[in-house]
Amino acid sequence: MRMFLSSYTSIQSNLFVKMDVPNYEVLSFSDYHKDFAIEGVTYQSLGRLLNVTSTSDDLRATPKEVTISISGISVNNITEILNNRIKGSEVVIKRGLFDVDTGNLLDISGNPSGKFEGIVNNFSIDDDLNMGDDTGSVTITLNVTNIVELLNNKVNGRRTNYIDFPNQLLMSRVSALAKSNFNFGAPK
Repeated sequence: MRMFLSSYTSIQSNLFVKMDVPNYEVLSFSDYHKDFAIEGVTYQSLGRLLNVTSTSDDLRATPKEVTISISGISVNNITEILNNRIKGSEVVIKRGLFDVDTGNLLDISGNPSGKFEGIVNNFSIDDDLNMGDDTGSVTITLNVTNIVELLNNKVNGRRTNYIDFPNQLLMSRVSALAKSNFNFGAPK
């Protein structure tokens, strides 16, 4: 029996992140307090070690960016992070709503729901080394940009080099016109 959100006295919201690293594997992690499976994918619990910046909802598709920080990474895993192509990885973030009393996913339509989809645009790595006992941890921060922002940054155009179109007679004029100055709309 499906219920409405208003029928619950208290709810808990958790985020579930799936990141497809090209030529490596699909990483799935969440800020939930234990490992949890959604649609056949088990999300590893990172709890408070995972931080995702907030987003806003808009009626129109607008360029957005979200930052995902993962803390507590072992210093030994840095090489693995750097040896894989993190930049360009596809990221899908879902929000799950849970009953605080039972810890179960709420049985409401669309739960978990999509929160954000995008591509890792950039990332940074911060070290925290403890000199006394030679231990430390690392925080990786991922800047994830949605597809609207990526389309805004796309450069469109067409090449006009004669060697790219050798069978086109009109292209023989490209080299002569390349150094010409055109004053379109100027008085004659």
